[in-house]
Amino acid sequence: MQRRSFLVGSSLALAAGLPRLGAAAPAYPAGRPSLVVGFAAGGAGDLAARLVADHAGATRELAVTLDFRPGAGGTIATDQVRRAEPDGTTLSLFSVSPLMVAPHLQAVPYDPVRDFTYIAAYAAVSIPVFVRADSPFEGWDALLAHARDNPGRLRWASAAPRGLAHIATAAAFRQEGVEATFVPFGGGAEAVTALLGGHIDAVVSSDYGPHLAAGAVRLLIESGPAPTPEQPGLETFARRGYPLSIAATYGLFGPKGLPAEIVAWWEELLTDLGESPRYRDFLRTAHAQPFFQGSDAFTRTVVEGHREIGRQVEALGLRP
Repeated sequence: MQRRSFLVGSSLALAAGLPRLGAAAPAYPAGRPSLVVGFAAGGAGDLAARLVADHAGATRELAVTLDFRPGAGGTIATDQVRRAEPDGTTLSLFSVSPLMVAPHLQAVPYDPVRDFTYIAAYAAVSIPVFVRADSPFEGWDALLAHARDNPGRLRWASAAPRGLAHIATAAAFRQEGVEATFVPFGGGAEAVTALLGGHIDAVVSSDYGPHLAAGAVRLLIESGPAPTPEQPGLETFARRGYPLSIAATYGLFGPKGLPAEIVAWWEELLTDLGESPRYRDFLRTAHAQPFFQGSDAFTRTVVEGHREIGRQVEALGLRP
């Protein structure tokens, strides 16, 4: 049977960064917009949303209000966008979990395929598999070999149970014929603390940056389609042909039926953002990668990714 592999984004797209659209953007064709953020202020989502708001203010004199609506893994904020008027005054920060993962695991009041307009993606966050620096696993193949020789004894974690990293890594283990034990934690910081304390063997999370800089962890493989910015030669799930290798992107989306001129305005702004010093600063701070998808490509990514994640959730028996 031919193996299926779903890859969202590509190393070429990530490396190329954002293309130029050329002409300067006109004035925003709507009232003052608010950008809904489904996470608490002060985190990575705040940084990603503020990056866009600051750029809109600095280059287009458009005041963008950030509206933080944390709770229920971003699904509360997502439903707020579903119920908004499609006039360009309410948009939201996109993240994978509430739109591509959560609908397969819980009842949500929206359909990610039918209820939204996907505007553009503008950055991707690395989510590698990593171990302690003194781990005996020098690489991904060594970890797999140990797991095969010791079924169920490899203990690993991700930042969120049943999140993208959990599902993608479990699917990779399944394809490799590996039986490993997933240990749930409340967040990436807790999982990394357990790893550094020797309680688990590996973590799949974006919370690796400071620990890598301090020499405390070793990266084995990237779960997305492109290597981490710190290690361009790192192996990836995409190169291995694993069932899921989805870029954990930040982007913008809005309610269904956004006018084409609104979508085009934000596509152009985000293209311009990719050439700015503030964007490069954000990439360094967030350990993120340059990435751009316009509305058409971004919509295909979300729709196809949502469907493939659903297939993997079913195959892995993760559906509640």
